Amino acid sequence: MKRRELAHAGPILDGEATSGTVGRMEPITSDTEARPAELQIRLKRRTFLKGLLGATAALLGGNFLAACGNTVREDAAVTSPMASPTAAPSPAPTSTPTPPPTATPRPTPTELPWVYPNGPSKLGLHTVSPNGAFPFVRSVTEAGGRIRLMKAVGNFGILREVKSVSPQTVTIGRWPYVEAVDIGGDPAQAAERVLGQHMEAWQYERDVVDYWEVLNEVDPGSPEGHVWLARFYWAAMELAEAQGYRLALFSYSTGVPEWTDWAAIVETGIFARAAQGGHILALHEYDWPFLRLHWGGSLPGQPIYDPDRGVLAGRYRHLYRDFLIPRGEVIPLAITECGLDPGVGEQEPDFPWQRHWLKELAWYDSKLVEDDYVIGAAIFTLGGTDSRYFDYENMLPDLREYLLRLKDL
Repeated sequence: MKRRELAHAGPILDGEATSGTVGRMEPITSDTEARPAELQIRLKRRTFLKGLLGATAALLGGNFLAACGNTVREDAAVTSPMASPTAAPSPAPTSTPTPPPTATPRPTPTELPWVYPNGPSKLGLHTVSPNGAFPFVRSVTEAGGRIRLMKAVGNFGILREVKSVSPQTVTIGRWPYVEAVDIGGDPAQAAERVLGQHMEAWQYERDVVDYWEVLNEVDPGSPEGHVWLARFYWAAMELAEAQGYRLALFSYSTGVPEWTDWAAIVETGIFARAAQGGHILALHEYDWPFLRLHWGGSLPGQPIYDPDRGVLAGRYRHLYRDFLIPRGEVIPLAITECGLDPGVGEQEPDFPWQRHWLKELAWYDSKLVEDDYVIGAAIFTLGGTDSRYFDYENMLPDLREYLLRLKDL
């Protein structure tokens, strides 16, 4: 996972529905709102974003916090540090104890309003340990709902179970034992080496996995490196097609790549080639403490500003609106990881993340539903090592209720 996004205009009130919402639906709450312990995150893919987000926050954070209700009283006295006091007789100095300095509290983001999609939800599940995933999918399906996307890492049996009750659910698998590649040398040879290992593991689930991720959050760090990676995937598609597989390409982390990197990638023709072979694009999108925190921001080098995009959540719109749609090279998009990730920012809200988890996903869902090329978004994650901040097993009942409320829209 890695991340980036911005501005929120106007005051916002907790529980207030915004334009484009579905009626006046009441917030869904969870009984698992215990505040997590101190932040101790060990996630390999997020560290580099903090410098970027620090600069972004300097420009946008003030506006966002102000919109969240952090205001200054108009009648508050303001004293200029340059002002000179009026001359007056000075009394003899007295020994007055100096009070200890008081720590200035940091402004804390206020909870944001509920925003609902104007159509059936595109939210799905990401699983490391399936746990309650299959009973959840079966329950939603039996009630007339639909799970749009299901991703499994390593444990692919859950995808077989899901297909047995919901064959229309798009399934994506990632074999986690080979997920990186060294940028350099012949990309075709690298693809042959990596795909040879993957396809040996894929063969047992070829009938229940629609698309396969090859790598996970590889960031070459330069346009030239991203072009090399596009050529790697070009060769990988040819190898996969020869064996009857379809791929989910790139699997970039949050905040990756930059706009200029996409410009270089697109020029390789990789997306037109992917469309010919029936492959899709995979991306990861996160933010913290709110998914909408950086909505409305632009990317470095982007010539046209469009406020209806994000720097982190909703970042995919830069690629599609600036490149793929104008070029006629649109391929389906799967957000194969999404959610709230404390590794993106440094500040904790003054309420537990479980309290606004579904609210933020509903807002994100409202954006996904607007784009017909988006298959769905897999919420990270059920099971895994970062369960304190990611495992939402106990909130599946709330998610079920949310999905079923939207099923007939």
